[in-house]
Amino acid sequence: MFLSLTLNLILCAAVLLWYFIYRYQKKYDYWRDLGVPFVGKSGDIIYETRKHKSFAIQDRYNELAPYSFGGIFQAAKPYLLVRDPELIQRILVRDFSHFTDRGIAFHEEIDPLNANLFNLGGQRWKKIRSKLVPIFSTGKLRSMFSKTEQCVLALNRYLSDKLKNSSEFEVRELMQKLTTQVIGTCVFGFDVDSISDEDTEFRKLERPLTPGPLKFRLRQILRSIHPRMLVWLRWKGFNKEVEDFVMNVTREAVKNGEVNRNKRNDLIQLMANLQHEERRELQDRTTETFADPLFTDHILAAQLFIFFLAGYDTTATTLANCLYELALNPGIMDRLRAEVQTICDANCGKLDYDALNRMPYMDCIINETLRKYPPVGWLDRLCVKNYTLPDASLQIKENLNILIPVYALHHDPQFFPEPHKFDPERFNEDNRSNIIPGTFLPFGDGPRICIGNRFALMEIRAALAFFVNNFSLHPTSRTEVPLSINNNSILSLPARGVHLKIKKRKME
Repeated sequence: MFLSLTLNLILCAAVLLWYFIYRYQKKYDYWRDLGVPFVGKSGDIIYETRKHKSFAIQDRYNELAPYSFGGIFQAAKPYLLVRDPELIQRILVRDFSHFTDRGIAFHEEIDPLNANLFNLGGQRWKKIRSKLVPIFSTGKLRSMFSKTEQCVLALNRYLSDKLKNSSEFEVRELMQKLTTQVIGTCVFGFDVDSISDEDTEFRKLERPLTPGPLKFRLRQILRSIHPRMLVWLRWKGFNKEVEDFVMNVTREAVKNGEVNRNKRNDLIQLMANLQHEERRELQDRTTETFADPLFTDHILAAQLFIFFLAGYDTTATTLANCLYELALNPGIMDRLRAEVQTICDANCGKLDYDALNRMPYMDCIINETLRKYPPVGWLDRLCVKNYTLPDASLQIKENLNILIPVYALHHDPQFFPEPHKFDPERFNEDNRSNIIPGTFLPFGDGPRICIGNRFALMEIRAALAFFVNNFSLHPTSRTEVPLSINNNSILSLPARGVHLKIKKRKME
């Protein structure tokens, strides 16, 4: 009997193994059956461990040339990789109604911080975003600028003190200190000193956010096998310490919302105001028109968290990359310094929000940094209803995942000649009209473009103006050329840091 049971188990295991091999093989027939050019089994980017995912996607992008689109796989799951800028514009902008979601599954009760604008989809995403967009208006950003300026001045004091002992810095870590303080002040409304104090709550909050290489790869594989795999496993995206901190801060802000609603302009207060307004509106409605509230405490917390998560590291890394290129290109740094000084002199010696927006060469430098080092190297979209390509060569089926290769587009020589060269002139007034829509996507595009991009640019401009006015930047023996990228991160982060020498300028 024991032998019979063992044979049955072996037979069942063999049948299951055959079934999964059969299903796995059938997945790879997907693109062939549709007549779509594809990169075969070697094209499964999820198992690439020796290079960053942006580079793995770039390899498939190059292999699929000259086709406008082609099929690839992630853990044997089909993705349509789109290469044609015109089609990219259709997906992101003109025909957005077919591609509204990112296709990221999460369990809201288990993982409340994941119920943010990046992950949400459908009408719920649309309604929440429409309410949040005015928070990032020019008027609101202008009112936050003085707080940003105070953070930059705090960095000046910190650097002036540190330069007494050493002139070499890992500038990405230095910029993280700044961006964390800006977010703590402008987003959460705290009077924090994360620049000089390593033990502030916000500096502690950063540390649990980066998963180890094994956890990072495992999450990527499980999510690619099935979008709801992590939900079924009840695997939280963020630990309890992070969740409790953000939830407690949000509840406190909501509790004090009515008292401070006309006194503060930080994002947490502006969002608390939205919640109070919504509650009043719902109370005024009859039961027949009652609707569930959009802005619950955990929804507010999730939005605040994504602003922190998306803002502190992406902005810090972009700033570090920009300072790195200025150090390697002193002529560009001198020209930027001259522009900053000219605008400052014309504005009675002040650099306010409006003055910083009148620096075209600075914008060229920022855009070229974002082109060469896009914070996120690809965009995900999910087809939410069948879509036929304009030339009728393919119908994109509902629930098919779309991959838009941002890094590959930014480094395609047909769109940006000599793509590895740092050349801000690509974005000057004469040349920017030559940039093809759909090829420059550092913040995405269309209705799902990064909602905080103008806030990030305000912060970057303020920090750059401060740096070139007060300091000079130089490479050192530890400066890596070119920068290598950390393979175990979604973001394009320098693997070995950005090491530069900083010298205080002698003011004339």
